[in-house]
Amino acid sequence: MQFTLNHQRQAIGQLIQVTVVARDGQSITEVTTTFDGFMIGDDSLAPGTVQYERGFDGQSAASGASHKLVVTAFDQDNNPESSTKIWTDQV
Repeated sequence: MQFTLNHQRQAIGQLIQVTVVARDGQSITEVTTTFDGFMIGDDSLAPGTVQYERGFDGQSAASGASHKLVVTAFDQDNNPESSTKIWTDQV
């Protein structure tokens, strides 16, 4: 699976955008998203789904903090694939 994980600092918190695209022959059945150790998304998808997109607005108001975003997608055989992004906000 191909993951695209983006973040943007806002006046209050983070705007997080997640995209997962299945490879040929795969479909996506579930996507979980954690931010700084907290589950912010757990989505079950319809059979045959090949692309997932979701935005999360206003996550974590702490500026200057380090953050960790982990996205795990499960395929039709329940095999997980994950992507992690770590960053520190500018103060």
